[in-house]
Amino acid sequence: MKIVFSKIKKGKIFTDEFINLDKNNKLEFGQKRTCILYGPNGTGKTSFSKVLNQEVGSEYIIFVDDEEHTHKTPKIAHVISDQNDRNIIQGETQDFILGDDIKKEYELKEKLNSAFSLLFEKDLVDILKRKYQISKVSTNFDGVIQDKKLKDFISDVANNKSRGRKINREDFIDTIYKQDINEVADYDELKFSFFINDYASDDSIIRNLSSYNFKLNGREEGFVKLEEQSEALSLLKKFHYINECLVCDHALDPVIKLAEKKQQYENTTNQMDDQEKRIAEKIIKNLSGADPFKIKETVRLAIRSADKKMIEALVEDFNHYKNIYWQLLKYDFITISKGYELQKNQSEYSKLLQNKPAFSSEDILFVEQFLNESLEREISLERDDNKNIRLMLGGKDFLNKKRTDLELSNGEQNFLSLAFELLKAKNSNSKLIILDDPISSFDSIYKNKLAYAILSFLRNKKTIILTHNTDLIKLLEHQEKECSNVYYFNNVAGENNGFTPIVTKEMTILLYIYEFLNLLRGDIKHEVNNEEQFVVSLVPFMRGLCQLNGYIEEKNQLTQLMHGYCEEKIDVKKIYNKLFSDNVLEKEHKLSAADIINWDYEGFNPLKSLEYPLLSKTLRHTLTYLFLRLSVEKRLVEKYNINTKRSDMLSSIIYASFKGDEVEKVQNRVFFMSKKTLLNEFNHFEMDMNIFQPAIDITDKALNAEKTKILNRLNLL
Repeated sequence: MKIVFSKIKKGKIFTDEFINLDKNNKLEFGQKRTCILYGPNGTGKTSFSKVLNQEVGSEYIIFVDDEEHTHKTPKIAHVISDQNDRNIIQGETQDFILGDDIKKEYELKEKLNSAFSLLFEKDLVDILKRKYQISKVSTNFDGVIQDKKLKDFISDVANNKSRGRKINREDFIDTIYKQDINEVADYDELKFSFFINDYASDDSIIRNLSSYNFKLNGREEGFVKLEEQSEALSLLKKFHYINECLVCDHALDPVIKLAEKKQQYENTTNQMDDQEKRIAEKIIKNLSGADPFKIKETVRLAIRSADKKMIEALVEDFNHYKNIYWQLLKYDFITISKGYELQKNQSEYSKLLQNKPAFSSEDILFVEQFLNESLEREISLERDDNKNIRLMLGGKDFLNKKRTDLELSNGEQNFLSLAFELLKAKNSNSKLIILDDPISSFDSIYKNKLAYAILSFLRNKKTIILTHNTDLIKLLEHQEKECSNVYYFNNVAGENNGFTPIVTKEMTILLYIYEFLNLLRGDIKHEVNNEEQFVVSLVPFMRGLCQLNGYIEEKNQLTQLMHGYCEEKIDVKKIYNKLFSDNVLEKEHKLSAADIINWDYEGFNPLKSLEYPLLSKTLRHTLTYLFLRLSVEKRLVEKYNINTKRSDMLSSIIYASFKGDEVEKVQNRVFFMSKKTLLNEFNHFEMDMNIFQPAIDITDKALNAEKTKILNRLNLL
């Protein structure tokens, strides 16, 4: 994978170069799985992760293997935030735990949920409404549906407030798959269409005729008379302007004739009971259009001929289409329902539900074992009342809970949170993972475990790791050789910004101290820019090395160069030659702390930056740290007449200089005690021989600002 960054923007956090980044803008993975972006505090690493997470106010244009992605297109990365943004382990059990059986269980559950959702909310709803005019809980077709269970299912699906939610799914599947589907008898499409439209209406002629008991004793002749009189009224109203009969040409008065016919219609109606009136009106009104059953004609002939069998045949035809309706409805309902493999999926799902859920993948087993050992609380999988798998810690839910509710130490909370975020990232669909500052807050007991987890859990992903801690680079390398490409991330106005690859030989001295020592024994000679500054920038490191080797005299001599109140001149070249080699330094270097204090601090540049840019920056920063420390100690000791036999360390000198609770003394005490450039270096190499940190754990801009503040404060004392 190759990523090219063209634009990165979030407020004013990134310098102008990042708006149109055209150099130092590539991250290349090659065959490796991780790219590490190393940058000091304040570089904008967390903001970088938030930009790729498309948080509000973020903009980016990047190309992943030549394919463009922007803040307006779908996210390309799964982002794991730093600990400050991981207050809750968000997600559901399936986001983290995907063993084969559990994965299969969730897949089947999702298939079933999706199938029922489509069935109950779309497919069945559509067919019931469009073809069968069923769109509410109760309809005129209730009596046509011959199976009570299916009728209940249909009713709940048609109910827009329920859409099948009241249906027991297992009962639904069992009922559907037990149903036999018979062949549908032949039928006339026009008759079927008429039947549905008529039967759906509250004044259905089919229902009224089917329920009426024809006597054929003369009373029903009113049906025919009323129909004839209705037709006559229609003609008279339509041709009211003609004064002669349209049929026989006899003269007539249309007004008088219309009044006569109205009276006749009223007289005929008055002779009928309520049911007869309803039927007559429906024959007249409802059958004015298409009449595929020939209802009007059949009723007229049956009445005129007093033949009840004609009515019975008509009603029998109606009943035939009731049955056709039911057969077609049943066929469609069952066929559509069976189209989703419900029985097969439910059967497999039910079998899996009988199993006790257990961890199976190597990754989650690693987390389980480590957490169980470290937290003395088991992490486990349990089923809730709805058969859903729940991830538990000590028998309690912990997903989506506030970290403060988990009753864990900060270290335990951080490990638990990050471990499960890594599992979620592993199971995500994203091929690219962004991991922001993963181990900076962890105790040593967790760091190796997390380095393993990062490489193991994300082995099938490409991962960008943002860090200001070179320890992480070492930990990953010791877990898996040459697993990462490392870039220096810079974001300071006026500097060389973007992502600068750290070359192999500099990576080597970053990872292995013996390689750094070998460099100091020979090849470093060609990279030295200012020999005196170079050797003095190594004084704190050499002091630590003397301590390790038992060179007490040399260690004490170098200590003289690390206290601003000391005046003894030290032969630094002699000590360098003893520790490393006599083939590097060409000049003699005998100097005191006072000599260093008098240097032009604006011109610190011990090492050329072309071959070893990170080391060059490290030594420049280390020399600046030392210069500031010496300057502060000398000034305070002289200004406040400090007894250095009692107060020999900078911290004790600061307290002795500003004793008391006066506002100014408190302010000065706090000011000098809070500066990392003054307090981080002295004992560092007695504990940790990492030459790079904390020297480069600060940007050039921040270091220059702190240097200016300290020197200005000294001048004001």
